[in-house]
Amino acid sequence: MINSIEVFFDELNKKALDKKLKLAILEDDSLSIKSFELNNLLKVVFDLCSENKICFNIIKEEYDFLKLELLFSLDIKTIFIKVKYEQKIIKEQLKHKESIERYKKLKIFPIVGPDGVGKTTLLTSALDINKKEIVYKRFKKIVRRSVLYNILYPLNRYLLKKKLGRKPEKDQYDDIHYLLVLIAGIIYYPYLIFISKFKNKTVFLDRFFNDYLLENISFLDKKTILRENWKTLLLFIPRVYWKVHLDAKAEVILTRKDELTKEDIEAYRNYNFEIYLEKPSFVYTYINTGLEIEKCKFFFNHTLNNVMESK
Repeated sequence: MINSIEVFFDELNKKALDKKLKLAILEDDSLSIKSFELNNLLKVVFDLCSENKICFNIIKEEYDFLKLELLFSLDIKTIFIKVKYEQKIIKEQLKHKESIERYKKLKIFPIVGPDGVGKTTLLTSALDINKKEIVYKRFKKIVRRSVLYNILYPLNRYLLKKKLGRKPEKDQYDDIHYLLVLIAGIIYYPYLIFISKFKNKTVFLDRFFNDYLLENISFLDKKTILRENWKTLLLFIPRVYWKVHLDAKAEVILTRKDELTKEDIEAYRNYNFEIYLEKPSFVYTYINTGLEIEKCKFFFNHTLNNVMESK
């Protein structure tokens, strides 16, 4: 078990070497890596943290520089990573700064994670969701209350029942009719922008569009995969400044809810990080809810305070 930044640093370098990544340690103890190898390095970070129940942040407020924050006990340690590009990146840097300023103004923060991971528990214990400046929305309810969804639901449900030979669960219906769910969510999203930007509310979303880029996760007898067209669909999904990914060992989650298989939970974990790498938020937070709730709350509130102060 990795329990210190020194051990983590050593393991990160070993794993990077195993992956044949050219990771350099600079004089100030920051790391340096070529841009085309960055995602592979972040996958190593993700694997190390998920395997060892380490909460972490990836903060990218500069185009060629990112910061890793890692939680050990109630102590947060930081690793700086400089990203080397082979070509000039002045235009990309300016565009990145403009994007940060634009997305900072939208206080819409999704919390993703499988059923039973503790999204509601963490949110309700870490902050008062009944405060007037906070809006707490469940993505499933947003979609299922939409006019478009409800107009098409009876017919689609009837056809799906005939196809499956049994009454489908709502999650299974949404899995099959994912395009309808995504469209309903996209239609509703401008309202979230309105209440965040013009009513000065902070919006927390329980779940996000990510869930519907996964296929078969609601069918226990089928293997969960990323949809064949997930990268195309991702182009239409709103980008956010801060995304929180809650996770835990499958054994922990299954003691709370048994709606998924161990394989589903592992697929959800890895595919959600792959989605992040394809379309990154400026701040990505990974919290392992297998840890004590106080540690989870501490790291969540630490990140929330920093995100809000930077706005």
